[in-house]
Amino acid sequence: MKKKGFTLIEILTVVLIIGILTSIGIPQYRKVITRSQVVEAESMLRSIYDSSERLAAEFGYRSYERLLAAKAPNEDQFSFGRMDMFGRDNMPKGCSLQNNTTEMVCQRFTYHASEDGYVTAQKLQNPYQGTTILLDRNTMQLFCEPNTSTDPDGEACDVFGLDMLSSGGGSGTGTVPAVGERDPLGGDAQ
Repeated sequence: MKKKGFTLIEILTVVLIIGILTSIGIPQYRKVITRSQVVEAESMLRSIYDSSERLAAEFGYRSYERLLAAKAPNEDQFSFGRMDMFGRDNMPKGCSLQNNTTEMVCQRFTYHASEDGYVTAQKLQNPYQGTTILLDRNTMQLFCEPNTSTDPDGEACDVFGLDMLSSGGGSGTGTVPAVGERDPLGGDAQ
């Protein structure tokens, strides 16, 4: 009389195969999720750039950097709240303006429309918390600046699929000045 069922070896083999597939699949799944969040941030950066340039044109300036350079110290008329994409009905879901400034906090990133030549998004959650994605206003290229205290090797930039921003000291390509090394009027500082 034959018994119906699986042997212990067959069950262990199936469990082993499932374990191997899971160990390969979960890290890849996490990378795909992270990459999709980065694509969302890239889209938002481009929207912020477009909106900030339209705001500058509305006030008669050639660029947003020139608009910010010309504004009075406590003047908030040039903030995110004035940009056409951030009206009360247009605010992205899960985002809020911080004191009507050029900073917007969302669930995964904090966005800045800064006067140093970049529009930035800083990741708020792990993995890769503190890593910054930068959109160069002059070249429209995207760059990555890893959080060196938690990611000294720049793994986040590899996962994000972006080039690291040069640190100004000769590392990287040397063609892109680091944040803070730009002339606020649109040129590179010399």
